[in-house]
Amino acid sequence: MDGADLGMTYNDKARGVGLCWQALRYALTHKGLLGLPAAPIRAYVRTRAGLDAPDAAISWIPFLVGENFQLAKDSGVTAIMNILRSESTGSIHVSSKAPNIPPRVRFNFLSAQLDREVTLEAMRITRRIMTAPAMQGIATDEITPGVNIQTDDELLDWVRNNAETTYHPVGTCKMGSDPMAVVDDQLRVRGMQGLRIADASIMPTLTSGNTNAPSIMIGEKASRMILAAA
Repeated sequence: MDGADLGMTYNDKARGVGLCWQALRYALTHKGLLGLPAAPIRAYVRTRAGLDAPDAAISWIPFLVGENFQLAKDSGVTAIMNILRSESTGSIHVSSKAPNIPPRVRFNFLSAQLDREVTLEAMRITRRIMTAPAMQGIATDEITPGVNIQTDDELLDWVRNNAETTYHPVGTCKMGSDPMAVVDDQLRVRGMQGLRIADASIMPTLTSGNTNAPSIMIGEKASRMILAAA
């Protein structure tokens, strides 16, 4: 995240009377702060040479994000990077016989060496973009992690203590024919009759983009399979 000159971001333009104007603008045009998608600007980048496709994404939001994703008091731009195809594997287990007790989830972020390498390079690419000549006079200072954090270990420690998931976990009931596969190519749970799974958990690996559209496709495909079997 970077600081910005006053008056340039929604941290300044959407306060007080400005917020009323943003509400009116959205009501009339569906534009402005309230019309923003989650991240209106995105870049898909390769963190090393020789890749057939990008392996990281960088997203920008035209305001400094505060607690609970609200507008921060200071003016700024929020830059976010994430790995597209994480190789780190976590676990999820039943923690109690009681149905109202949530499962025990271990995300195990950054456990794969490749994930750590991609994270570090994507962070450095983001820094280079935000400090490029075209950004001078717009981005004035790096708020977090902060220019004093530079080494691999320092950056990874900051990520472990501050980063959060992009909420796209997959693979807990993966489709396949190997011993670890839970469902077959018809989405039927192995060893059980009359049960199929149709959500992101059947994906063997993480997709490069958001999991919402593929999950809708999985549901549509499952419905056709069930109707055909009936």
